Amino acid sequence: MDEFKVIVVMNEAMLNLLNQKNANAGKNLKIQEFLQDEAFFFKISKLDAFKILQNVGVKQEQLESTYKKLISSDVFYDLLNRGKIKAEDENLMIKYKIYRS
Repeated sequence: MDEFKVIVVMNEAMLNLLNQKNANAGKNLKIQEFLQDEAFFFKISKLDAFKILQNVGVKQEQLESTYKKLISSDVFYDLLNRGKIKAEDENLMIKYKIYRS
């Protein structure tokens, strides 16, 4: 399952819940904007990623494993192949080796 899509759906659910409770949804609205970029988690620090994951409802004990899935080499290469990441992008905090043939 695509972990990134799960996070997007979790954020949407959190937004709905906050709106139903008339609670401040400002953080989650901002997160919704960030999640427009599929490469977002490769561009932020681990600490910031954990804060975002907590805001969308990921449990404390699942933060590390969820984060690792979001920034795995498989995800990186998939985004690279689909043109969502450029290997030379200086905004990337997490990169994997690019092999040229």
